[in-house]
Amino acid sequence: MVSEPLAAVLRSGRSEFNRQFAEARRVHPNLDGAGFAEFLRGVVDPFIREIARVRSDAVTDAVMVAYEIALELAGQKLVGTGARSPLIEQGWQRVLVAVAGLAAASPARVLGAVSNALHNLASIPGARGEEWIEALERLGPKCPDVDALLRLGQVLAWKAGLAHFRAGAIAAADALPTSIALAALGAPQETSWPELRERLLGDPWFDPAEPKTERNSQTSGVRIMAQAGAFRGFGGLFVAPPRVARAGDQFLVSSGEECWLLTADLFGATFHRANSPDGGASQHPQWPANLCVDGDKLLWQNERFQIPSLGKYISAAANETTLALTSELTHSVVLIALR
Repeated sequence: MVSEPLAAVLRSGRSEFNRQFAEARRVHPNLDGAGFAEFLRGVVDPFIREIARVRSDAVTDAVMVAYEIALELAGQKLVGTGARSPLIEQGWQRVLVAVAGLAAASPARVLGAVSNALHNLASIPGARGEEWIEALERLGPKCPDVDALLRLGQVLAWKAGLAHFRAGAIAAADALPTSIALAALGAPQETSWPELRERLLGDPWFDPAEPKTERNSQTSGVRIMAQAGAFRGFGGLFVAPPRVARAGDQFLVSSGEECWLLTADLFGATFHRANSPDGGASQHPQWPANLCVDGDKLLWQNERFQIPSLGKYISAAANETTLALTSELTHSVVLIALR
């Protein structure tokens, strides 16, 4: 059984909903009818009940959009029986109910954007989808309109590990109310957004939650921030210890015949398929100027630092803020902040 608001729309449009289901099953023969019905009861119905409570005139549109999107997600095994990840279902249950007032104004935009974001977070290794759900559930209702909600979602996706969203997320935060932008990044409410924005753009390892700490006030510093990547046999990308090379301000990582663009900052690291440069990454370490690595000792601009003993380092690359190292004994890229 479902609530009367959802049941009424399903009854009035039964022939159209049946047609959509039949078409979806033609495209996705393994679409499970019982599992889809359970998704409607357990996930869609609470959202529609909240829509009915906050804006009853939006119920019909919300049901039609939710039914269509839910069918596509179920057909692709993204929700319901056999779902590859529970994240989209969890997000619908929590986020959509929390922002029902905004979703009522534009259900297609909100449901589509939330579903796409959850799918990306579920698909990218290391992304923290539950963190995104919790933050959007908490902050989403404070947004003044749908545009602000979608911008907030982008900022929170960056903070939840999608490092390649960095530039776009900072631009999106510019258009948010300052209090929401600061809360999304975990920064104190008294922080100046223009100053914070400048620090974020200038240093990928700057922590907005600690803008006044001694560490963040330093003009330079060497510290290990992350080890990105893993052996393919353990669910990672690399078939062999990778090699890294600089590509503009970013890094290219190659392993075997494959190549990826690595984007990394304080919040996470993501790999994206890329064309291998001519000859691939260098077969010999190309140390940046002012950098010396001797065993497990690193000397950078007269600052000495001990790095993990990972065997012989086989490649290195650096930009203004980050040193990337790879070694013969690991299938990851060691990322070291240089400022």
